[in-house]
Amino acid sequence: MKKRIIALLLCLVLMASFLAGCGGDNSEGGTPTNNSSSTQNTPAGNGGEENKTPENNGDTPAVDTSEPITVSIFQQADDVTMDEVENNPVTLYWEKMFNIDIQWQFPPQGSEQEQLTMMLGTGDYTEVMNLSFSQENLPSLYQDGVIWELSPYLEQYAPNYYAYLNDPANADVRSILYDDDGHIYNMATVQEHPMAWGGFVYRRDILDTMTGGNIAFPSGNSEPTTIEDMDYMLGLMKQYFDNAGMAVSAPLIIPSVGYVSTGEFLNGFGIGALEYLDNGTVKFGLCEDKFYNYLVKMKEWFDKGYLYADFASRTQDMFFLPNTELTYGGAAGCWYGLTANLGGAMSIPDYGLFMDVQPMAAPADTANGVDTPLGILLDSGRTQANSGFAFSKACSEEKLIRLLSAFDWFFTEEGAITRTMGLSAEQGAADYKLYSEQGMTDGARKNGTREWTDFVQHEYTDDNVPNVDRMPGISIQMPPRDTQLVDGVSYEEIGDEVWTKYGNANTYPLTITLSPEDNTRATTLQTQITDYANSMIVKFIMGREELTPESFKAYQDQIHALGVDEYIALKQAAYDAFITR
Repeated sequence: MKKRIIALLLCLVLMASFLAGCGGDNSEGGTPTNNSSSTQNTPAGNGGEENKTPENNGDTPAVDTSEPITVSIFQQADDVTMDEVENNPVTLYWEKMFNIDIQWQFPPQGSEQEQLTMMLGTGDYTEVMNLSFSQENLPSLYQDGVIWELSPYLEQYAPNYYAYLNDPANADVRSILYDDDGHIYNMATVQEHPMAWGGFVYRRDILDTMTGGNIAFPSGNSEPTTIEDMDYMLGLMKQYFDNAGMAVSAPLIIPSVGYVSTGEFLNGFGIGALEYLDNGTVKFGLCEDKFYNYLVKMKEWFDKGYLYADFASRTQDMFFLPNTELTYGGAAGCWYGLTANLGGAMSIPDYGLFMDVQPMAAPADTANGVDTPLGILLDSGRTQANSGFAFSKACSEEKLIRLLSAFDWFFTEEGAITRTMGLSAEQGAADYKLYSEQGMTDGARKNGTREWTDFVQHEYTDDNVPNVDRMPGISIQMPPRDTQLVDGVSYEEIGDEVWTKYGNANTYPLTITLSPEDNTRATTLQTQITDYANSMIVKFIMGREELTPESFKAYQDQIHALGVDEYIALKQAAYDAFITR
């Protein structure tokens, strides 16, 4: 996953910073070959396409790794444990390869922003920092003397990373990571082929039950594709829940603000939510005329009991994790879900609960002239400006060169496969405790390939194979494992296909950054606009405020008075600069 819509106001608290232990016992595991930046490796490909990133063929000076070095790294901890980072076989293998001993600073989960902000405020920096949780602008950190600017070093000391960034096929990555002055501040994490991890889902088993397997969407399609189809589907779902005598149920769950802030579902009405693109022009969906049609339909569904009646009070829910008691308890029909929800994954056979959850694309508001939904989806791009690692000025230039050379290995084909899929037998996988304990004595993948070993392919049932996806480098597209299939089907691929049906041409890229001054102003404007809009939207949907063309016009006028035109202008300027790069 990220993805901040409204900047958080951080409250600094006095907490004792701590250093985690070394990156595991470096005496463990096989002995890897030292592949410093003087070795010319073929970098990983782009997006699964045939063309590979060209090699750097210049005279690359060897980087001496004979002397061990210790490096302190601040790492995010939002969904991994300290043990998973310290004792990760790939990390230990990489440390041994480049004669590096990592001292991890690993904040407790949930405190990453506080710890990072305190570190930046006190000046007591680790040498390397994962800035994924940072609200700071990287050019500002450089100007303040906090981090290194890397462009003078990459061609010599990180030739694979340099070649990757200069491949025309990766222009999208380059435009995100370099600023207007040609500066770059981090060794980034880049996804080879990002897949959609979430979107709207629906319980097809309910429809089968209510129709005896003869589902008849008004559109004539086999899946819900129009708002009229949604009317048909939600009506059946309400009957199902009513017949079951459920005290609390929800044919459709929407976020507490009344819409998905990234624009899904709204795109079926021909608009986005906040900023979105219309042939290169930035627009703000919550004040567009077509937003009235959305509100009318949501109010209609609320009055009919199709919407979760208590949606507005669920302010603690993420839009992609709505009321889990209802969704996992079999009392919800349609919601914004995740890949992990699809197929029969949410069934609980021991309790006689069987669910068939299927992905759905945005339904089109054909009654109001929208034949094709806009191309909007939650898309963070292949990289982000704050991804990967930045190097603080606590890191000497000599050590910086060593680290650039070491991290560069993750931009080779072998390095990218290793960081994403794990070690092979030839890399000494069996000698690492985390692999041997889980039965992966032959490693996670076959040597030099993107193929799983037979054990991992057919028997390994954990969601993730131990890798180092938090390291810089290329995250390749992993092949699906048999143990991840449901009835022989890869729902990750099916979900991606359905949720990206209309593309993302209208998505305002989340990777676009504004100057520090413009970002502060845009955040202020967005906060005051959405505070007002969100309160009114809920009132319109729940009938607490009369919804008429006249009341909607007054609502639009107030949003303009709160500065939406200035906000759009700031976002337009940032987008234009992004396209120019």
